[in-house]
Amino acid sequence: MTIESINEFLRQAGFNFVVYDMGRRMVRLTPQQFNQFENGVLTYPTPFQLHAWLGLLGWQEENKSHHFIWFLKLPLDELGKINPLARDELLHYLVNQLGQRLLTSEEGTDSTTTLAALPYGFTPGEESMAMFHAKAARILEHAPSRYYNHARDYLSGAQGYDQWAFVGMQGLAEVVARWQQDDNLNRLQQAIPQLPSEPFGQLCRFLEHEDIPAELATTLINRAKHDRASEFSRADLVAILRALSGCTSSRIRQSLIQQVLAEAYGTDIEILAAISGRCWEDLQDKDICRLFLECLANNTHGQSGFTHLLIDLLAIPGMREPVMQGLRDPNRSIELAQAMGQFFKQLGA
Repeated sequence: MTIESINEFLRQAGFNFVVYDMGRRMVRLTPQQFNQFENGVLTYPTPFQLHAWLGLLGWQEENKSHHFIWFLKLPLDELGKINPLARDELLHYLVNQLGQRLLTSEEGTDSTTTLAALPYGFTPGEESMAMFHAKAARILEHAPSRYYNHARDYLSGAQGYDQWAFVGMQGLAEVVARWQQDDNLNRLQQAIPQLPSEPFGQLCRFLEHEDIPAELATTLINRAKHDRASEFSRADLVAILRALSGCTSSRIRQSLIQQVLAEAYGTDIEILAAISGRCWEDLQDKDICRLFLECLANNTHGQSGFTHLLIDLLAIPGMREPVMQGLRDPNRSIELAQAMGQFFKQLGA
């Protein structure tokens, strides 16, 4: 029998598996989405740099210590669908080179580090790797690492919030991945207003990969309000915007975005990149999109910043129509009209 997909290959090998998008937020793809993408039916929902960045976790139900982790960076065609040549090359390797090793690999180890030869493989950054392993341990029902309880103690304030240098990144990722367990939500709520900027930023970069509840989002926004009322910290505000990208209440997040875009620092390129790169769905709102484009036209990196973020936004399925409507708004500013004209000139339109 000819195997025609990764899905089919893993099912025949007796593995359950989950797939996460790794390009923007770490979001779990549905089995139907992954199957349709593999078969060239679905435009990839969240492309990044013209690729689909995927993290796969697979395991055998009867023995979850026998599992694997793969990270794949698959090129997309001009329509945003999987490149069929890349898919076929990867599948050929899986069937002919990896199949038997996958079935006979040593129990109790994952194969993350044994797949250097995997076509289209990539190594995530340190924070992304920590968060993926934290999610994987939760799915596999494995105990957290030895860093977990230390991170929980730190967030309780018992050691002093200035002692963040001794907190393991993996432990902090595991607290976030398990925010619904062990009273971790209360610990996060307590710590967020008091954390120094650096551990706060790292915490937010983990929170962006979880669908956080409204009460935690409100605590983050209260910190943003305090920062703006005292000494504004751009890094903190960027971190908060990213952390809110997975908030279950879009109303809370959109309210903050509108407030930020109405301020003078709304033209900061890092703030605009956080909105378009993590909260792009909120730009489907006509008013928010108009504010965003006006700020983008006056951003701190000029035309290059405008072009870069706009190209990235237009590549995301579902974003072309609201963005183009905003660009063509007859009430747009002269600055936006000029930036738009230069953008299309650069594209040769």
